Amino acid sequence: MNRIARSSVTRASVLAVCAVLAAAWAPGLAGAQILKIGYVDSVRIFAGYSYAKDAQQRFSREIDAWRAESDDRRKAVDQQRADLKEQSLALSEEKRVEKEAQLQKTLADYDQFVQAFWGPKGRATELNEQLTADVIQRVRTVVERVARDDNYDLVLDAADGNVIFAVKSLDLTDRVLDILNREAGTTPTSGTSP
Repeated sequence: MNRIARSSVTRASVLAVCAVLAAAWAPGLAGAQILKIGYVDSVRIFAGYSYAKDAQQRFSREIDAWRAESDDRRKAVDQQRADLKEQSLALSEEKRVEKEAQLQKTLADYDQFVQAFWGPKGRATELNEQLTADVIQRVRTVVERVARDDNYDLVLDAADGNVIFAVKSLDLTDRVLDILNREAGTTPTSGTSP
């Protein structure tokens, strides 16, 4: 989880937001509702959320263990290759073929291990997705709760680049981060209270 993934806003959702805003601000619409809009900065939330930090540390520990095993396997391949090169002149043809076959098997096992852990559908990707999904769900739940409790009609993510300007009073990031960390049993780090 080198970089926690964030869900991005598609063009269709940006157009939908624009349509909602245009409808709310369109002149001549009787009884047009004024929208209450807020935003969060998911990058700040992930950086300050203790549960996300714990998930990152867990991911890093797993990656370090897999990397160590991968290094050990690579060293075994390199050692077999060096032994074969060093001994090739002294070995009988049969023994040399046998050692070459062993080297190829060790190399194939190593490649299979690398793909199983580091490939596009590997365990590292799966673990990253699992940990990320859990953190995102927790963040989304709190953002939705804050939005419902305070009657926000729309909450945007400033980290997506869709918020170019907003007054600070619309920023819900510190409030969401405080709730997340309080629920995780850690001291809020944002310095503000909800």
